[in-house]
Amino acid sequence: MSKGTPTRSKSKRILIGSALVLIAAMIVPLTGYVYVAVAQPQIESSANWQETNPRSEIWREVRQGSQAYSAVKGPEANVLIDNGGQNFRQIRNGPVATFGPWLLAIMLLGVAGMFVLSGGGQKVEKPLSGKRVPRWSTYVRVVHWIMAIAFLLLLITGLSLLFGRAVLIPLMGAEGFSAWAIVAKYVHNYTGPVFAVSLLMLVLALARDNMPSKVDVDWFLKGGFAGKHVPTGKLNAGEKLWFWFNAVGGLVVAISGIVLILPNIFEARSTMQIALLVHAGLALLYIGGSFVHMYMGTLGARGALDAITKGHVSSEWAEQHHDLWYDDVKKEGKEFVGEEGEAGRGPEVPTGSGSTA
Repeated sequence: MSKGTPTRSKSKRILIGSALVLIAAMIVPLTGYVYVAVAQPQIESSANWQETNPRSEIWREVRQGSQAYSAVKGPEANVLIDNGGQNFRQIRNGPVATFGPWLLAIMLLGVAGMFVLSGGGQKVEKPLSGKRVPRWSTYVRVVHWIMAIAFLLLLITGLSLLFGRAVLIPLMGAEGFSAWAIVAKYVHNYTGPVFAVSLLMLVLALARDNMPSKVDVDWFLKGGFAGKHVPTGKLNAGEKLWFWFNAVGGLVVAISGIVLILPNIFEARSTMQIALLVHAGLALLYIGGSFVHMYMGTLGARGALDAITKGHVSSEWAEQHHDLWYDDVKKEGKEFVGEEGEAGRGPEVPTGSGSTA
């Protein structure tokens, strides 16, 4: 037995070594085949390219935006091919055109879900007593509706210009869409400044009422965004968030739009390309947020629409949605009795107040 053990161990080592050699003999050629399969076409392609197109390096430089001489003078005239235009086209017709409609669809589905889960929107729980509370001034309401009408015109025409080739040409035909696109472009360009000015006027009038406070932190932490009642002042944190998105995002959309309609001032194509992508991307976010805003100002919180149409709301609505503000109104003695509980004319509120809810 003692003599047989070394023999078996030696045989085992020989067997294992032979297996390793056999495996290596199989694997090593395979790695070579893989290398040749990957590298050889690249080498041949490069060689053929150099043989068939000796000026490939020149065109490669042209694609990178290298400058040369051009008899036409002006900004970027010496750049033979602007590669940024192709990059812009891929982004505009790629992520923007692909994900933009999905964003709007998701926001609409979210609004529909809120409506269903809330049982048809939040209704005023207490019976109406006829008492009213002044909420927004005439100035705020007029400016708000000017901005709202301008926004709707921009929404319709802007989406037509952004997605019209894919959506409207199959419905209207090429000639029909061409006629509509010309009208949409002029309406969009002339309505944009109206929206920008009215937005700026509203932001200046309402900035003070929308300053953050500790109550806003409590509103987020305690689930006010999920529909739970949290004590709040004249504006809750969600309304303030929408206001500041208008103030920042809306103004950026307006400024980028002004850049686009003044090509004689902003002549660089790269500037126009960036402005269009910023304009379209933020506008889509703006439109999505407006769906929630319009829902909450109408069906989402029944009675809120009175604030921006009549300037006052029922005392029961004020107590249910903005109880801390309602307490201040009662202390100041601004509560009044309306005619038949609705259309009574109360005292005018100060100019600086505003949101539609």
